[in-house]
Amino acid sequence: MKMGERNCCGINLTRLPIKLHYFFFYGGMGGVKPFMPVLGKSLGISATAVGIIFTITPFCALFSKPLFGYIVDFFRNIKLVVFLMVCVTSLSYFSIIFLPSIDETRWIGVKVQCESSNNSLYLFSSKYNESCLRDCLKTEANGELSFVPCYSNTSQVYDGKVSLERQFNKSLSSSFETNEDIRLKFTPDSNFSCVCIKDNSSFLNCPKINSCFIQKDGKSVFKTYQFWVFAILTVISGTGAETVFCLSDTACYEVLGDRSDLYGKQRLWATISWGIVTLLTGFLNNLATGNSDTVNYSPGFYLMLAMVTVDLLLLMRISLTKANFSLQICKDIRKIFSSFETIVFACAVYIIGALTGLLWNYELWFLEDLGATQTLVGLCLAVQCLIAEVPCFFFSGWLIQLLGHFYCIICTFAAFAIRLGLYYVLENPWFALPIELLHGITFGVFFASMTSYASDNSPPGTEATMMGILAGLYEGLGVATGSLLGGVGFDKIGGRQTFQVAGVISLLSILALFLVLFAVKKHTRKNRTLL
Repeated sequence: MKMGERNCCGINLTRLPIKLHYFFFYGGMGGVKPFMPVLGKSLGISATAVGIIFTITPFCALFSKPLFGYIVDFFRNIKLVVFLMVCVTSLSYFSIIFLPSIDETRWIGVKVQCESSNNSLYLFSSKYNESCLRDCLKTEANGELSFVPCYSNTSQVYDGKVSLERQFNKSLSSSFETNEDIRLKFTPDSNFSCVCIKDNSSFLNCPKINSCFIQKDGKSVFKTYQFWVFAILTVISGTGAETVFCLSDTACYEVLGDRSDLYGKQRLWATISWGIVTLLTGFLNNLATGNSDTVNYSPGFYLMLAMVTVDLLLLMRISLTKANFSLQICKDIRKIFSSFETIVFACAVYIIGALTGLLWNYELWFLEDLGATQTLVGLCLAVQCLIAEVPCFFFSGWLIQLLGHFYCIICTFAAFAIRLGLYYVLENPWFALPIELLHGITFGVFFASMTSYASDNSPPGTEATMMGILAGLYEGLGVATGSLLGGVGFDKIGGRQTFQVAGVISLLSILALFLVLFAVKKHTRKNRTLL
């Protein structure tokens, strides 16, 4: 859509509607979208199950983005498509808050070992890392120790299950001793005797820690209706949101015309809104939760409903059309992807999507396991948006012109490697705040580079389709991969080790991209460069 520039009091009225749409829609999504994985966690859904859900969602987005992009390119009515998708997305999200949690007790398996020399009892496990077992015991754990405690001053023998909290009271002073297994030492009361121990298979119930759990009763979360309702609504809402994000970028480039370098200055209003709303949501969630062991995430859903309502009213009043249409969209897209340059760029987009999916779905999960409050979670999201993303989006046009699309991608991989490495060594969740500054590069610089590349390399009339393909690789196939592997990683090897592996992948990607660029330049006999 090419329109004459209209200004009033220094405000560009032509670009104002797209700024407002970015502000209200992204703000609405900011109240719910970042909290969906931890909401699933609070409902009693395991990390692997959450990973499966957030793998299916991006896969659906992988197909919905180019599909709706093609529909927009064909019918040239982007306003109606965006309006309908906003309605479906917001209603699906809002329905989730009425879903009750799964009624089950989840346990971490441990072994009991006794030292008769000093009457000390050890809880140990080789399946879980030390921090997992330690964090479990820090969260008011009460457990069932399957052994027979004998007392030297009485002939009575207590058989069966013994409450950990009742047996050892609140005086569970522990010293951490690590050998081949994870051992946590406790000294019971003086009358305890180790000689009568017989069955050392035990379980601890940790009501506030989920990432280390196994299910003692063998009941599968996939057999609960809560999982399926949560999964269906999450897939519908997540797919809808990602599709609207993509179509909004297409509309933005239509409004800008040949001033695509100004994209970042429009898109930053989405970032500002997202940052403000996530910070406010974290605070309100904390306030609504109070002293409850279960986090109340409902304030964010009501904020979403209010902001999306304003956005829908705005969409009814603004004019958004698609000016260009290609009569041979498929042929044009096929021609674009016959370029080795575009294939390399698309592969990089996919890998970055996988790294992004890991952080989007499990960063907050990891921070909550470290003891982060909802206020801190909101602060982390606010730092990501208001302090990290805003300046990166503002200067993204200049940075892309300076470095080129491919070197911006290399910078993105480097920032991911540093960010994931810092998470690997993180102990205090408050130190996550400075780490979040790298989000400006891992998302802001990258996303502007991706959309700019799609816009600059698309024949007229294929912009929405091209944008949909790259966005599908990023937030579709890529995020799906990161969600699935991240969930399995958190369950099997723990959050730290999962972040460590992802950091190594980032470093290898930098090396691979440099080698590919070097090889392409070496074999190119033309006077232009790849960049």
